[in-house]
Amino acid sequence: MYKILPLLVTVCSFSTFAQETNDKYQDVYIAAGYSSHELSDKTGDAFEGYFGARNIYENSFFVGGELEGQIIQNSSLQDSIGLKEKYALSANIPLGKRFELSESIDLDAYGLIGYSMLKTDPSMDDTSYGFKYGVGADLNMTDWFIGIRYTEVDLHSDLDQKDISLLVGYKLNSLFK
Repeated sequence: MYKILPLLVTVCSFSTFAQETNDKYQDVYIAAGYSSHELSDKTGDAFEGYFGARNIYENSFFVGGELEGQIIQNSSLQDSIGLKEKYALSANIPLGKRFELSESIDLDAYGLIGYSMLKTDPSMDDTSYGFKYGVGADLNMTDWFIGIRYTEVDLHSDLDQKDISLLVGYKLNSLFK
């Protein structure tokens, strides 16, 4: 918890700073992704789905929220210790800055904090929840974006979940114009 406290203070102050400007707009998006997934040094694959929104302020800083679901296939973990990963659910808060590269292309660079739940068979009640953190970058076109991110989940009992994800997403804003 003491590792997260400075990050939470930064998040709160960032949100206050971002809200000082009045002009903002919002990107609402859905995305799908594939990741190289690792738990307890055993690697596998994960297929992901995202639904989220980002409030982008006049100064190009943004803060958002997203829900993430992963379906995990990690046969090396099952073969080594008999633990089958089924899925993971997360709630994430991306914080970052949008850089305009051209009139129709932007780059989002961000940090990410959240909380994640991992479902396994047999169940690991004491190790299946933890804080999530990471970094990412998205290349935004008019309605679409592609991105890459690295995340870790600090599970109890010295287990860490690590993912390197490739995302492709669609901004729903154009549907409501």
